[in-house]
Amino acid sequence: MKHWMMAAVLTLCGWVSALAQIDPQVTEIMRKCEKVMSNPDGLEMTMSVEARMVIKLTGMTATVFEKNEKSKATMVMKVLGREVRTEEGFDGTQEWSYRHIDLKKKGKEIKDTLTIKTTTKKSESDYDIDFGVDKEYKTATMKLSGQYYELTFTDPIKKDDPKKMVVKIDKDTYYFREMKAKQGGMSMTMTVTKIRFGVSDDVFKFDPKNYPNAVIVRK
Repeated sequence: MKHWMMAAVLTLCGWVSALAQIDPQVTEIMRKCEKVMSNPDGLEMTMSVEARMVIKLTGMTATVFEKNEKSKATMVMKVLGREVRTEEGFDGTQEWSYRHIDLKKKGKEIKDTLTIKTTTKKSESDYDIDFGVDKEYKTATMKLSGQYYELTFTDPIKKDDPKKMVVKIDKDTYYFREMKAKQGGMSMTMTVTKIRFGVSDDVFKFDPKNYPNAVIVRK
């Protein structure tokens, strides 16, 4: 019994120690940012995204629209001089994803694809901004860097998550500004270039006719 109690106490102390490494200010800043960015009138946010592995691999521009449960994200990327365009959306009753690649394979043009799924719950997306980062790391520190709070997260709870993540948030408005992640030799930087609140519901209306050349896949 004594051994069991000692193990329980040590485990509890370990949890408390891990939690204590998260600066309370970090959690407060993340919650304020989440509240501001979750505007019920809707959010339009444009971001530049850059991936590197020693040298720059690719750069892309993404625009995200969110309003309550609805969402839409578009991305344009250049790879070896070829343009790749994708779109993901959810209107409350269905979600869709569209892909266009400006490329020919063995003399044949690669067809656009449009995947449609009936659902009332949005799937996770690569374009989702994670405002719960402070819950996914054991250690976090904060410093003021010019106009921004710079939050550095290390020691992830899940081994597959990036070893280090840095988030910048405007100190006056609490707008999300930048996120950097590093895993092994790969690094990614996502920088916000535009934020606008107030989005029309028409933005989230889905019409397959907007993708006339796409092969449609229904799930």
